[in-house]
Amino acid sequence: MDMNTNEIYSELRKTKQELLQRLEDHNGSPLVKPYILGELKDIESALNKLEKGTFGTCEISGEILPQDLLALIPILKSVEDCQTIRYFFRKT
Repeated sequence: MDMNTNEIYSELRKTKQELLQRLEDHNGSPLVKPYILGELKDIESALNKLEKGTFGTCEISGEILPQDLLALIPILKSVEDCQTIRYFFRKT
């Protein structure tokens, strides 16, 4: 893993721990739990990809995803996800 990938891996692991702690918090809203579980699934998927060496490639086409977007949102899965994000980030 290169330096940027190591930083992403470390941040994903921290986020996973935070999400697990929120799930264990019995004072949390049950309405939020499904969203936390969904986020946790995405984080675990990204961690798995990093460990397998497939992180940063589109799950559909196999194309390489833009590093700038992955640094911001490491749970991106496809080129389509990247296009959607870029649409919302575009300047007016």
